[in-house]
Formats: sequence, structure tokens, C-alpha cells
Amino acid sequence: MTRVTQSEPRRGESQHRLAPELEPAPALCQEWYLAYGQGIYGYLRWQLASADEAEDLTAEVFLRALRAVHRFDPRRGSAQAWLYRIARNALRDQQRQARRRRQVPLGALRDLQCQAPSPEERILREEEVARLLASVDLLGPADRELIGLRYGSALSITEVGEVLGVREPAVRTRLWRALSRLRKALAP
Repeated sequence: MTRVTQSEPRRGESQHRLAPELEPAPALCQEWYLAYGQGIYGYLRWQLASADEAEDLTAEVFLRALRAVHRFDPRRGSAQAWLYRIARNALRDQQRQARRRRQVPLGALRDLQCQAPSPEERILREEEVARLLASVDLLGPADRELIGLRYGSALSITEVGEVLGVREPAVRTRLWRALSRLRKALAP
């Protein structure tokens, strides 16, 4: 009679099992996805040219989190801040690979379109969104990231500070300055 140890897969079992200490990792990452997935998507959507890119990168963030869940230490910060740091790094990696920003027509931004009841209202809304996006493009990367975290992800000032690794008063000051620059860029 042979004994089957935990390290040996049983007949019919996958050869790609997680280590015993990582068995709850998929459930944990699923919990994190349900709690923070929409916010991370919003943050990435603010930074990227299309909804498809944001969806793909959001999936990549949670795949990276699953692979690195054994390195998460709740004593060093919250899961939310850890996931946003992964998202920031994934975004930077993608931007390094892209090397240049592609122009996307407003019609391709399906999640930013307004389904106004009248064509006139829709055109006015699209012009307003296009003007806002053009103004955001004039901001520096740090301003875009800060505004994306705060308004694209709907994070609180405290949560933004935790993600960026800065104190709450610094976040408030930086956000106030970034919004001032955005207002100037929007001014006719």
C-alpha cells in the first residue's frame, strides 16, 4: 500500500496546485476583487485611453496580487493600499512598454459617453468631456495620477495618502494644486 503525501497530486488532480499555505489565496484575492476591483478599474480608466485597456490591466493587477499574495503583510498597510501599489506599478510597466500615447476618438470611450435624450444634449456633453480630457492631458503625470486616484477611483483623501505613501495634509495640498492647474487648463 502506498501513501500519498500532500506534495504528490492524486490521480486526476492538477499538477499545478498551490502550496498548502497559499490554498486560501484565490478566495482572498476574489474577496479583494469584489471590494476594490471597481475602484482600481476607475483609477486605471482615468489613466488609460480605452476601457478595454483598463479592464485588461485591472485583470493583470489581480493576477499579480494572486501570485504575490504570500508577500502581503497586513502590518505594513491595508490590502487596498497594497493593491493600488500593484496597480501603479502595472500602469507604469504598461506605459514604459507603450512608449507613446495613442489617440483614441471620443466614440471609443464607451464608458464616458453620455446617453442624453436629445442629440443636441449629447453633442454638448461629448464636447465637454473632450475638453476635460484634453485639459487633463495637459497636466503632469503626478497630477493625473492624484486626480485619477481621488475621482476616478473615488478613494478618500486618507486612502489616497496610503496608496501614495504620503500624509493626508500633503494629499490635500497636492490635490488642491492639481485641481487649480486643471481649472486653469479648462479656462477659455
